Amino acid sequence: MARMARFKNFFHTAFSPPYLLYTSTGVSAVIELIGDYLEQKVEGVTPYDTGRGIRMTTTAVVAGPPYYFWYRMLDRRFPGRTGKIILKKVLLDQTVLSPIMIVAFYVGMCRMEGKNHEQSMRELKDKFWFTYKLDCTVWPLAQWFNFYFLPPSLRVIYTETINVGHSMFFSRFKHIDKKEREARERALLEEAARTQQMVATSQPADPLHSSHPDTRPQRVDTLLPSDPGQSHMNQKGQKSHMNQKGQKSHMNQ
Repeated sequence: MARMARFKNFFHTAFSPPYLLYTSTGVSAVIELIGDYLEQKVEGVTPYDTGRGIRMTTTAVVAGPPYYFWYRMLDRRFPGRTGKIILKKVLLDQTVLSPIMIVAFYVGMCRMEGKNHEQSMRELKDKFWFTYKLDCTVWPLAQWFNFYFLPPSLRVIYTETINVGHSMFFSRFKHIDKKEREARERALLEEAARTQQMVATSQPADPLHSSHPDTRPQRVDTLLPSDPGQSHMNQKGQKSHMNQKGQKSHMNQ
């Protein structure tokens, strides 16, 4: 009983207004880490990619406070649980916060991976709309449940709990291009190694150290002059030399 009482006291303290921001952020980070860990298991990533897990967890730590203040603003601006109030909250969440968080996720992950601004914008352009369309199929109903049934103190934790499955998608969709690129690079390296090995095994022996005569044809440019004018001058010189020898022979006679 004493342990249960201490746990209840800790729970109420952690989710009280002075500590709710830190509790929500910490729980979000743990849930994001679990989601990425499960996704790496599904993908068969071995050994576990620690850097990838740290980057995914960092995005949750950064996203925790914006979620906290966003939901607090919605609850203060639109109090109550009527259908009209909940519809306003869901529409605002899906049209304002969701696009911002998707952009922050992809750009932040790219920068942590060492990509420059141009590479980050290219990846964001390639993946934003598909991710947002998927968001629109998942989060409106989930957020309706959040705003209708749950107290404000549990909004961020509920959102991050749903994010276990959502984080698995984010983790896979974010890193699928990286895996494909690494697979292509490995294939290219293997092909280059095979080509190099084939060239090395088929290379002929050095003719200077070979017992067989060198029967390779000589280059044509070493047998024929490259300049036609030079060839004509050489022929004239040969004729002149022959005439001089003929004249000397006639004088000796």
